[in-house]
Amino acid sequence: MYKTTESWNERYARVIARAWTDESFKKKLLAEPAAALAEFDIRIPESVSVVVVENTASTVNLVLPKVPFEGDLSDSDLQNLAAADTPTGFCCTHDCLIGPGGGVLSQ
Repeated sequence: MYKTTESWNERYARVIARAWTDESFKKKLLAEPAAALAEFDIRIPESVSVVVVENTASTVNLVLPKVPFEGDLSDSDLQNLAAADTPTGFCCTHDCLIGPGGGVLSQ
């Protein structure tokens, strides 16, 4: 739980904005994510490893979320899960994946 009412998304948006405008912070975020995130009161447990990667004009990184279940699922279960509203924790808009005016992925 965060100490203030500011949500995860609001905090992470501030992290992104700072990385876009402060090259030294961006380098720290890429090299030492937990320390950089702590500046925004985002605490990462020591048992958790965080990897920050940067999308570029020629590279788009997609996150494969961890499996939200254990055990075997039927084909029907898999279809229902694939159609579910599963939060992924990353931007999935046209501008994030394609970029304004085009980019790496074509439509």
